[in-house]
Amino acid sequence: MNPYLPIRKVPLDYNGISSSAFAVQMQHTDNEWKEAGVVGNSYMLLPNEEVKNAAHQVAEECKIDFVHDRTFFNGRNFVYSMKSQHVAGEVKPGDDVALGMQFWNSYDGSKAFGFAMMLYRLICTNGMMSKDHFNTYRFKHEPKSENWDENLEQVVSNINNLVGGKDMQGRGRLDNLIANLRKLDGLDVTTEKLGYIRHNYLQEIPVGIWGQIVDRFTHGTREDYSGWDLLNASTDLLWHKENPTITTYGQNAVIVDGLCRAVA
Repeated sequence: MNPYLPIRKVPLDYNGISSSAFAVQMQHTDNEWKEAGVVGNSYMLLPNEEVKNAAHQVAEECKIDFVHDRTFFNGRNFVYSMKSQHVAGEVKPGDDVALGMQFWNSYDGSKAFGFAMMLYRLICTNGMMSKDHFNTYRFKHEPKSENWDENLEQVVSNINNLVGGKDMQGRGRLDNLIANLRKLDGLDVTTEKLGYIRHNYLQEIPVGIWGQIVDRFTHGTREDYSGWDLLNASTDLLWHKENPTITTYGQNAVIVDGLCRAVA
């Protein structure tokens, strides 16, 4: 589905009685508009094209290089992910993680225009999201407004300060995340430990998804299985899913944060 089709916000009414809600419609052909969602009058509705442009504008102003990785759109929710080669830390020799960032938007009011940092495993480009270790930022102004430069400057400063070590709190959370990833690499996941992690830290993950993760985790032959192997089996499944859903992104963060809590 093309995420960059023209959109419009039109008022709703019933038998001539106006509603405070508005329908968001996408133009699929010259004469065909289809509803994508319903939002309130004050909702800052942005075309996904502007969100993508904003992401590239932020990337151009940063001190490290970001490139587009993947785009998600289900007709309502939009996610635009970008990756860098800037090494944030080493989990083990030859296995580095790098910074990435993700921008969101929605046409149904479920996800406001915002962004957060994330990590990528460089040897396989698995994306790792975390709500525990990365703050989310909600944009208060749209790119066409006179206050957009203030928003842009704040976001770029946040990223540059994290990279440069000036954001002590942000750097502390990042270092803590990488330290937990190293602990996971040293965690021997026995059958007993796998069950303990599942039922104490990852109980939100549906049985079907958990079964696919365990199938990947136990595939092949090796002497031991680590927590880092379990995390990568999870992110490999979720990040590279052929037909992801918006829930897939949430499950990614649940697993990363849950496994980190298991070794914290």
